[in-house]
Amino acid sequence: MKITDKINMETIIFPLQAISKQDVIEEMLNHCISLDYLTACTKLKNDLNHREKIFNAASGRGVAYHYNVSVEVNEIIAVLGISNKGIDYQAADGLLCNFVLLILEPKNKLNQHRKLINLFQGLINNYKIKSKLLEAQDKKEIFQTFLDWENSNLNII
Repeated sequence: MKITDKINMETIIFPLQAISKQDVIEEMLNHCISLDYLTACTKLKNDLNHREKIFNAASGRGVAYHYNVSVEVNEIIAVLGISNKGIDYQAADGLLCNFVLLILEPKNKLNQHRKLINLFQGLINNYKIKSKLLEAQDKKEIFQTFLDWENSNLNII
C-alpha cells in the first residue's frame, strides 16, 4: 500500500472549515458521503465522538487520527483534512492540529489502518514535508508533495 493509493485529490479536504473536533468529524464524514463512500454518517459520527472522549485522537506534533470500522465500506478509505490555522484537540504537547486523518475500514479487513498510519507518520514526521504541506496553495500541490515523497522513498514503501 502507498499513501496515494488511499489519499488523493478527491480525499483531501483543504482547507478544513471546521473549528472544533466535533466539526472536523462531521466535515470529514460529510465529505465521505459526497464521494459516495457512505450513505449516512450519524452512527459513525456518534462512534467517533464517543471514541474521542475515551482516547484523544491527537497524536502530537499537529496531527490527529480518527479511525473506525464501517459496514458501508468494502476497502479501507482515508480522508485527510488540512487546517492552516489548526484545531484545538487538547493534545498532550499543547499544539493545535493542522493535519487530521480519518480512516474507515471494513469489518472483514481489520488492522489495515495501522499500515496507512505508519506510512503517513513517515511522511508527516519529515519537517520539510510538513512545512511544504502547510505552505501549499491547493490540493494539487499537496498531492504532488505526497507523490514526490513516495518517489524519493520507494525503498521504504
